[in-house]
Amino acid sequence: MPSVQPGSSREPAVAKPEVAAAEILAWVSDCIEGGLCLIARGILIFENAQFGELVETPAKEDLASSKSGGSLRSRLFADALAWNEESLGTRGTMTYHLTGRDGQPLIYDCRFNVVPYHGDTGVLLVLQNVTERTILAHEASQVARFQTVLARIGTLAVSDASAQDLMNEAVRHTAHALGVELCKILIARESDDHLAVVAGIGLEEELIGKLTIEGGTHSQAGFAIRERVPVVVRDLRNETRFTPSKLLTEHGGIAGMCVPMLVEDRVYGVMTAHSKQVRDFTGKEREFLCAVANTVATVLERRRRADTQRDLYHRLFMSAQDGIMLTDTDGRILEWNPALERMTGWRREETLGQRPGILKSGKHTPDFYDRLWQAIRAGQPFADRFVNRRKDGSEFLVWESVSPVKDRDGTTQFYMAILTDLSEREQMLEALRHTEQVKLVGQLAGGILHEVRNPLIGLGSLATHLAEQSQLPQSARDRCRLIAREAARIDELLESHLGQLRPRPFDLRPCDLPSLIDDTLALLRPNLSKQRIAVRKTIANNLPMVEASRAHLQQVCLNITMNAIDAMPDGGELAITISPETKRGAGVLLRFSDTGKGIAPDNLQRIFEPFFTNGKAKGVGLGLTITHDIVERHGGQLAISSPPGSGAVVDVWLPVGAQGLA
Repeated sequence: MPSVQPGSSREPAVAKPEVAAAEILAWVSDCIEGGLCLIARGILIFENAQFGELVETPAKEDLASSKSGGSLRSRLFADALAWNEESLGTRGTMTYHLTGRDGQPLIYDCRFNVVPYHGDTGVLLVLQNVTERTILAHEASQVARFQTVLARIGTLAVSDASAQDLMNEAVRHTAHALGVELCKILIARESDDHLAVVAGIGLEEELIGKLTIEGGTHSQAGFAIRERVPVVVRDLRNETRFTPSKLLTEHGGIAGMCVPMLVEDRVYGVMTAHSKQVRDFTGKEREFLCAVANTVATVLERRRRADTQRDLYHRLFMSAQDGIMLTDTDGRILEWNPALERMTGWRREETLGQRPGILKSGKHTPDFYDRLWQAIRAGQPFADRFVNRRKDGSEFLVWESVSPVKDRDGTTQFYMAILTDLSEREQMLEALRHTEQVKLVGQLAGGILHEVRNPLIGLGSLATHLAEQSQLPQSARDRCRLIAREAARIDELLESHLGQLRPRPFDLRPCDLPSLIDDTLALLRPNLSKQRIAVRKTIANNLPMVEASRAHLQQVCLNITMNAIDAMPDGGELAITISPETKRGAGVLLRFSDTGKGIAPDNLQRIFEPFFTNGKAKGVGLGLTITHDIVERHGGQLAISSPPGSGAVVDVWLPVGAQGLA
């Protein structure tokens, strides 16, 4: 770094505002997630590397681009030109559906803001690839559609609907759920290897129930029967394992699935679903078609054997992985399957005769349940997300479909509810969102620390240089040496923090938690005394040791205790308990309970978000984000609750390692 010579009268250089703004914009663009671009009146002012990579990822000549007028870049520029005509401060989001160079679909979200630029306005674009997030949402929606179809088929299975009505409903709903034009059921004839077309959608109506096709191994259906496995074809025109049937060719079928309808290890027939365009089918779609096919086959086979509808339903619902309950028209529980026992903790014998209200969590309004009863009493199914409560009081999230079960004359005899546990999926999505937030915080913090170190090194070098100038007074040289030492100390501290931001495993050692709590309270004793906060400790005997990084756990305890102190400005009590906890596995539970003002329910949902401070006057809102990350990296769990009318309760559960168990 050049130094100013003694006696020099030259003024220090001042960066031009445009250059400084460009440097700041370039630095900020590297700290955010996604592509950043600034366009003013059709002129590209700035774009970062991520923006260039994103716009070059889609194929230049895909179907979406050709319909919309060129490449993604040209579409963005055209849209930006139109947005630039809006008033200052206008903002919005545009979604672009594209095709990647590998032929896979891409989905981009572009957030635009009309911002001031050189006395006029420009458009700031933030481009993000949301393909994965959109696919997750699509999968969740797809699961809901699949469940509704299975619920509908299950309802027909336990009703007096005819076998033909059951098959017609199955192909119609399956085709809609899969988004295909052709769907049919083929039943094997006992006299030969031909297959009868007994139900179908997308076929000529006069063919249903009259047409038969060959079931030999040269056809897709025959191949599926022989191999007893689903057969999936992306493009029948390129297929070499068998020859497409004349029926399928005449109706434009190109891509599709054909699954055997298995009943007690016997092939009853096949169910097919075909599209009129080239398409890939996912594993979940294949599993869904298999589930429908096997359910329909089971119903048909059982009716052929003249078994009762109730016995058939009982066999199906007992083996289901989803929870199923059956009630009478007054809402009293008649059946409760094993999957529901595992899901809720309530045994079948305990629930019979009770009402489904034993699962109410209090999270839904009376209007929600009114809509449910209005729908099913009108003969319509009702499906939605429910927050239910287990026998032990814990909550769980389900997708629940409630359908009326009708008699031959249309009279409702029962109500059937199918519950799919969504807790694990929601936890995975929440963990993904939290991981992305922590990653963003790390990138931002790393960039800030890195940029702070650069001028700091220059200041230290300048101070060292001045300290060596003999013509300066000794007192001034001493102060320069002090400045240089402090700059070096701060640089070491920043280097330490940068090292913490770099992902690396913790150095886990046996850790004595009671001693750790004592150290924490010793550090914060002045704060506790000043705030008139009494501390009550309850520590169980013979506590096992946990494998942990003591320094990081110290940070966890400090963050939690300091939050409790902030929550009790007028004094109060902080209760700390340490006890073994085996509910989630072998481990130890640290519980911090304060008598502060508590946390509002809305704030509890955002408590771990970066930069969320819950109204605190100090801090930037990263303490609990970092605390949550440290606990999870130890394999533990962090939970915060705030019962109405009382303070906050923070639970830190840590697993016991091999040495701890010893």
